[in-house]
Amino acid sequence: MLASLTLPVWLLLLAPVQAEPQTLRIGTGDWAPYVDQQRADGGALARLVSAVFAEAGYRVEYIFHPWDRNVLMLQQGQLSAIMPYSCSPSRLNYGVCSDPLVRGEVVLFHRADQAFDWQKVDDLFNYRIGTTLGYSYGPEFDEALAGGRLMVQQSGKEDTSFRLLELGRIDLHPQDRAVGYAMLRQLFPKDASHITHHPRYLNKEPLRLLFRKDDAEAAELLRLFNAGLRAFAKRGDLERLQQALNSGNADSWQPSTSHHVAQD
Repeated sequence: MLASLTLPVWLLLLAPVQAEPQTLRIGTGDWAPYVDQQRADGGALARLVSAVFAEAGYRVEYIFHPWDRNVLMLQQGQLSAIMPYSCSPSRLNYGVCSDPLVRGEVVLFHRADQAFDWQKVDDLFNYRIGTTLGYSYGPEFDEALAGGRLMVQQSGKEDTSFRLLELGRIDLHPQDRAVGYAMLRQLFPKDASHITHHPRYLNKEPLRLLFRKDDAEAAELLRLFNAGLRAFAKRGDLERLQQALNSGNADSWQPSTSHHVAQD
């Protein structure tokens, strides 16, 4: 009887022990369809980033905060990375950018009953513009904003500018096109057609992960992530994701790997 009781114990001792994957804390914000706090998996880009890091042996925990707070927490070493961010010159003062995930396109949203056209940033000086703290809208817009040449009302919440736009208290709101229409569908589920966008884009550039600058551990994570991302690109995952985002089907996109880790 004793031998039969102890045999399973020995088998357990001889069995290989699988170590728990190390958890990385990545700061982000609610920015559907790219990142969605209401989804258990965190949204399309969270699925991608989780899958890439899972193949390198890491688990990802997403921390949702306002964009400017994410930057501060990264600088203080409280986060492994932040995403999705454009690689603007000011961010290179404290961060190092990953390879591109997908391409974002920032456009100017306005009321559909408002006649609006523009060719260059100088044409925007007489408009009331709503922006979000911690955002970059492209070099020309950011420069005009920093120089005080734009009439801007900044807010910390993602949906504030669209609400102000609907009320006629601002004239324009720069926002990623895919994000803007996802937000409008959520804010005005019965009819969001009273707000539209101008076809000329304000800025078009890749969205990336941002790692802490001058940090050895962050540099290694960046190397691992970029190598893994290239493998996903070769499998066609990034192009499929871009197509899903452009067509409004990002919620159904899944990476081709079978090893991605679902988020709690």
